[in-house]
Amino acid sequence: MDPYAQVNTMLQVLQLNADYTPMKVTSWERAVEMLLDGTAISVEDVADRYIRSERLVLPWPAVIALRKYRNVRSRVRFNARAVLARDQHTCQYCGWAPSFPDGRPDRGELTLDHVVPRAQARQGKVYLYWARKWVNTTSWENAITACKRCNQYKANRTPQQANMTLRALPRLPTQADILRMSLARLRRLPTGWETYLPRVVLLAPEAAAGTAEG
Repeated sequence: MDPYAQVNTMLQVLQLNADYTPMKVTSWERAVEMLLDGTAISVEDVADRYIRSERLVLPWPAVIALRKYRNVRSRVRFNARAVLARDQHTCQYCGWAPSFPDGRPDRGELTLDHVVPRAQARQGKVYLYWARKWVNTTSWENAITACKRCNQYKANRTPQQANMTLRALPRLPTQADILRMSLARLRRLPTGWETYLPRVVLLAPEAAAGTAEG
């Protein structure tokens, strides 16, 4: 591992719940605060790395766990970057997942697409024909990741009108999605984290939620 990448991953700490299920990625500063005030314990440390001050020497935390179980919030603020992370930075029409040579997703080739376009909205809401309900035009249930080419081709049409098929229906993020969004900010996964991360987080979610066909 190059020195820059090592320092970058050390700045982030994986936070587990009291039952050792992963919750989120937090900063090393916040992790140290939680260790010192007793709300968390250290589970994994970075080898041969220490945080030093005049009064203490503390192993650099890599993974921490809460002492008391905490109910997890399953909501996340809606934004384009979060939609891309939910969809694994993959076009939900053609399946293209653009990336740089080092494996990082190339977000510049991706866009947020309104499945039912804004041009067809009525008073800020659109009708989801596959779910048979009205939702806000810009919402988790009407937004997906699309490459620029597919978005341009679809234009102001629904997938049905454009004779396009969605690989998976847009949906509210699951807890696994939320954790995946935190991990997406890292240049690489720190050593040792895999032990505590379920495969559903490490792998792309399957398009088992259904499809919307033209």
